[in-house]
Amino acid sequence: MKLPPLKSLKVFVTCAKTKNFSKAAQILNLTQGAVSKQIALLESHIGFKIFERNFQSLDLTKSAEIFFKKIETALLKIELATAELIATKNVNKSKEILHINVMPSMSHVWLVPRLKDFKKKFPQYDVLLKIGDGEINFKKSGCDLAIRVSSQKNNPKWKKFLVTKIMGEELLCVCSPKFKKDHKIKEARDLLKCSLLGHTYRAQMWQKYFSHCGLKNFKIDHSHNFEHLFMLSEAAKNGMGVGLVPRFLIEKELRNKDLVEAIKSDFKSNYVYYVLNLKTKNTPQKIADFKSWLGSI
Repeated sequence: MKLPPLKSLKVFVTCAKTKNFSKAAQILNLTQGAVSKQIALLESHIGFKIFERNFQSLDLTKSAEIFFKKIETALLKIELATAELIATKNVNKSKEILHINVMPSMSHVWLVPRLKDFKKKFPQYDVLLKIGDGEINFKKSGCDLAIRVSSQKNNPKWKKFLVTKIMGEELLCVCSPKFKKDHKIKEARDLLKCSLLGHTYRAQMWQKYFSHCGLKNFKIDHSHNFEHLFMLSEAAKNGMGVGLVPRFLIEKELRNKDLVEAIKSDFKSNYVYYVLNLKTKNTPQKIADFKSWLGSI
């Protein structure tokens, strides 16, 4: 089957996030007519209607909801793969290379902005990032280090690795300023009337949050679920609902007031972030230097 135009897909994802052709046009630096044309082109290609056009906003059709989540993930993978390729091209072959396999949510939001400091302190290394999730095979991947998250204090899958804690996880209950105002959110119970954004692999997180807030006998119905935390934060920023997001992922959005705390709380999840490397008789200096630097930031 012929693939849909990439431009139409990018326009579709932006429209799905903003729920507004005009806002999408501004973000993409296109005219509203050009945005409408790309959506019509995509609808013609896939053979079904994408949006229900209401007076004040756009709503995804049920079929388009599923399509949106998959396309957003696919576009992200293309973006990350391209970034990896460019990074490989820019590596200085005269320097020792440190290969790091890191989760998507942590890479461009948390680690990449801090790497400038690492390279300043350790100019003898060039860092090559690879995006990965789940189990890591160091020999097969060729990586020196991996950054992962786990809810288990002693993850049985990591017995062969040296495991060093980076940080715990404080989850903030966030939404856009407009969403909070429109839904008149003042206390935790008000959230039960809102669209609660879910995380695919953390199905029970909202239940734990409400229990932490002292609520009982509540029912949660997620209308949107996301594979990655940064997708969830983007959805919250674009007014799609309320999300539970690690503070470290949204520091910039909080400073810029793109996201606000819907309800203030001191909720910490049972997830912890770790750096992993193979157990060896002598730890390579580049690994020791990176772990030492991680412990200092």
